[in-house]
Amino acid sequence: MPPPGRSFSDAGHHFRQLATASVTWFWVGLILAIECVVMVAGGHNQQPAWSWFTTLGLSREGVFSGKVWQLVSYGFLHGGWGHLGLNGVLLLIVGSRIEHITGRGNLSKALLLGVLGGGIGHLWLAPGGADAPLLVGLSGGCLGLLLLLVTLSPQSRMMPLPLSGRSLGLGVLSAELFLTLLNPSLGFPGLAGLGRSLVAHGMGGLFEMGHACHFGGGVAGWLFGRWLLRQRVSLTSLRRARERREAMDVRRGR
Repeated sequence: MPPPGRSFSDAGHHFRQLATASVTWFWVGLILAIECVVMVAGGHNQQPAWSWFTTLGLSREGVFSGKVWQLVSYGFLHGGWGHLGLNGVLLLIVGSRIEHITGRGNLSKALLLGVLGGGIGHLWLAPGGADAPLLVGLSGGCLGLLLLLVTLSPQSRMMPLPLSGRSLGLGVLSAELFLTLLNPSLGFPGLAGLGRSLVAHGMGGLFEMGHACHFGGGVAGWLFGRWLLRQRVSLTSLRRARERREAMDVRRGR
């Protein structure tokens, strides 16, 4: 257990990272502003906001009819304040660390790649049909950032969980894939029966979440992390780049 002084020091360091993560705050401000516009327009179930959701939210019918922008635009709409709040908090916590480690440009790339990967994962693995709901939300991008973080820091402890980054990343991806395949609507051999049993016991809400999106976004974040860690860009060079940015920030502060 780390001494109290070190815990306070680490907490202060994380708060400073959060306070200076300007691009992370930009993305959070963007989804917050969009949600405010939707609420002023009467909410996502009312016109004209509902037409925005059918145009920008992700659906197989939309993408296959040529609305390919839905693979990214869905990520910036949300189903309510609770949905937005969860994604916003995760984006702030993880995104600020990613921005500090890899820089502002890579944060935005990782977020958008996670959204795109989540959209592809949803189209590939999630149940379809006329009753399939529109996919909205930034969770695919947030899972992409999380998997990028644990890929860049596989040995780090992901507090408050007593897990290494590698274990957390593997656990998240495995759980999301398992829950995706467990959906009884997919009819996956050996798992559909278990999924129907969960529904019968009042746990059908598990399958209303975008697990396929989470899995796809996580895979995209992992792949981006592996790309950043390719031979010509090492973790040491990332640390040196971070130290240079910190030195520049200090000089600007003076």
